[in-house]
Amino acid sequence: MLKTRHWAMACLCAGMIAQTAVRVEASDSDVAAVVNGKKITTAELDAKALRTNMKLAQSVYDARKKVLDDIIMEKLLESEAKSKGMTPSALLEQRIAAKTRPVSDASVQAYYNTNKGRMRGRTLEQVGGQIRAMLVRQNKASARASVLAELKKNAKVKITLDPPRADVAFASNDPVKGPKDAKVTIVEFSDFQ
Repeated sequence: MLKTRHWAMACLCAGMIAQTAVRVEASDSDVAAVVNGKKITTAELDAKALRTNMKLAQSVYDARKKVLDDIIMEKLLESEAKSKGMTPSALLEQRIAAKTRPVSDASVQAYYNTNKGRMRGRTLEQVGGQIRAMLVRQNKASARASVLAELKKNAKVKITLDPPRADVAFASNDPVKGPKDAKVTIVEFSDFQ
């Protein structure tokens, strides 16, 4: 049931994206509004939204990064599959299967024991199948990421998609070390509960 909902949502989103693409191609301009004769374009909206809403900017980047990884994997798999006389999907399944570890009963038990508080009083027998399925999905996702990393490592891939960055203003009396024009990276740790 959950897979069906995700599939339906993916189809709905894909349809909305396709409709948007058609509208953009069909129109001569991407004017969102006209105020006193002056046009406000969707490009202006996007630029301001992404500058002022880091959560949105990060979401857009994450979506682009995932699609970019998928396209890179497709292209790399196509060339390798062709050289082996296979289809790209068959090669991917073969490589993922080779890297996917089986889920042992001990792993299911360990997960259950670690997360007993989240099980709402249900026994291992009641939730064991769900835990096993989740661990299998995690193992396959990990194997897929490993396959992508190997494919990238063995090919010439240069990713120029930059993550979002924010300018951080500080007062003249803030405690600062180093020169004023120093480049600094700020890492924010958040709890996504």
